[in-house]
Amino acid sequence: MVWGTAIYFVQQHIVSILLRPAHGQHFIYTSVGGGIDFLFRICIYGGFVLSLPVIVYNILRFAEPLVSHGTRRFIFTGSFISGLLALFGIVFGYFIGLPTALHFLLHQFKTIQIQPLVTIQSYLHFVIVYMVGSSLLFQLPLLLVFINRIKPLQPKRLLHYERWVILVAFVVSGLMNPTPNILSQLLVAGPFILMYQVGIGIIAVINRSRRPAHTEFSLQQNDFAVNAQQQSPVPTPLAVPAAPTHSIASTMPRVRPGLISDINPKARLPLQPVPKTSFQQPMAMRRVVPQSRQRFMDFMPSPRQSFVPDN
Repeated sequence: MVWGTAIYFVQQHIVSILLRPAHGQHFIYTSVGGGIDFLFRICIYGGFVLSLPVIVYNILRFAEPLVSHGTRRFIFTGSFISGLLALFGIVFGYFIGLPTALHFLLHQFKTIQIQPLVTIQSYLHFVIVYMVGSSLLFQLPLLLVFINRIKPLQPKRLLHYERWVILVAFVVSGLMNPTPNILSQLLVAGPFILMYQVGIGIIAVINRSRRPAHTEFSLQQNDFAVNAQQQSPVPTPLAVPAAPTHSIASTMPRVRPGLISDINPKARLPLQPVPKTSFQQPMAMRRVVPQSRQRFMDFMPSPRQSFVPDN
């Protein structure tokens, strides 16, 4: 808002700067509020451009606690270099690319009966789009460096893809500067190809300076692994326990007949106790006891008896 207000007081100078690449071409507006609309757009776009460094700085400061010191340094350095590259792209588009494109588009198809009547809003839109495209065109080296930081690139492989880069450069040149003149095409495609070559050179220098560190680190890791393997004790085989020389039945206590309910009060079963006189009778004289009771009755101790170990 502050920068937009400041742009209002110098809007005449900004308009003259924007109209200079048109070389005296006259523009119109087709509505009553077309003039004030053009003035508002000048103030809004100018204020945004002047506020862009402050916006980027606050975004980086907000994300500063989330990144490490090395990443933070890379981001601040990359932002500064990106601003410089964008400034170079805007200067290139304003002085070289934009006048050539406007001359071709405004005068190539003009005849006695066909005269261009361009609105000032459409002209402003074309200039802004062209300047943004020129600034993005010069960001190619920084984009390659950013990709190389995430995944290392090979300069030889990048040179192998240069034929496709040249093709894309001339396609973009045809969109930004639609003229059959080959020199005008080279004025736009040349910087694109040059920026790609600069990016390859920067990546080669970065990878060459990074390679000894990676080699030293890998050698240290191998040394640590070998030393750890040599110092680790040889695992001894587990001893197999010897087979017991006595049976399990000889180690168990000998018990006298009784009921399980006499041992654990919580494990009482809904069973009727067997009279003690039945134990005094011979086996042949005992009454038949159900099997579910008999297995408890024949092997559990009585209340007055306890476990007697077999000495």
